[in-house]
Amino acid sequence: MPTTVYAALHGFLGVLIPLANIVVIVTVYKLMKKKQYKGYILIINLAAADVLVGLMCIVEAIDDVYDGDFDKDITFCLLRICLTITPCIGSILTLMLISLDRYLAVKLPLQYRRIVNTKTLFSVLIALWTFSFVVGHLPLIAPKLQQSNYAGFCGLLYSTKNEYLYVICGTVFIPVFLTLICLHVNLGRMACIQHRQIQRTRVGAVSPLYLRRFKAARTVLIVTICFAWSWGPYYITGIIQATCSDYDLKDLLKDFLFFLGETNSLMNPLIYAFYSKDIRSYLCKLCRG
Repeated sequence: MPTTVYAALHGFLGVLIPLANIVVIVTVYKLMKKKQYKGYILIINLAAADVLVGLMCIVEAIDDVYDGDFDKDITFCLLRICLTITPCIGSILTLMLISLDRYLAVKLPLQYRRIVNTKTLFSVLIALWTFSFVVGHLPLIAPKLQQSNYAGFCGLLYSTKNEYLYVICGTVFIPVFLTLICLHVNLGRMACIQHRQIQRTRVGAVSPLYLRRFKAARTVLIVTICFAWSWGPYYITGIIQATCSDYDLKDLLKDFLFFLGETNSLMNPLIYAFYSKDIRSYLCKLCRG
């Protein structure tokens, strides 16, 4: 596609992503004060990470308009890439934490409040953002990961060596994806066990809290599927490009597939707004004044 089309698309995301996620942050923050549920902190963190992704979409749009004039210097190119990748990593890792939070709520309902408290959550989030910053800025921290023959075309595999993509896949995408699958398989198994117990006892009444937690887990499952659909093609194609030099997929990676990954930051707030009953109800209440 022409650069003007990508400029328009990035500009579109640059407006919608921050706007949608700020609405989620405000809604969830007010809801958190009312319900005192600590897990909402993770949703706010996810929305904050996605806001940063949206802001970098504006930078991408400006770069598309000027047709990469700012990318002649590899340091500037790497800085832009690192500032984009860092919140993306933060968003991906937060999705994993939200899934883990839902898993603990269903698996250990009695111990949940003791395990998941404000101090624990903030400690984990500090570690998450430290890790995201280090991995996201690794090409600037370790110059050996930079391409020695940079030709002024700014893209992940144009400005960094293949090893950096392996680091991202090996430390972020693959572990997170496998963890999400394991958590949801276990949640599905627990749902089947619960269903069988209800059938055996022929008791129709199920704990409302238990049902609410499983509905929350369903929402996270939808978020996970969207994550795999958005970022999966980018990382899979990246690995193919890095391991098979016969293919030339760098342009596809730089433009369409990275744009597809960025759309995940718009999907997250929309999913929570439509599929999370608590957030949806409170958002409607705020809109009505």
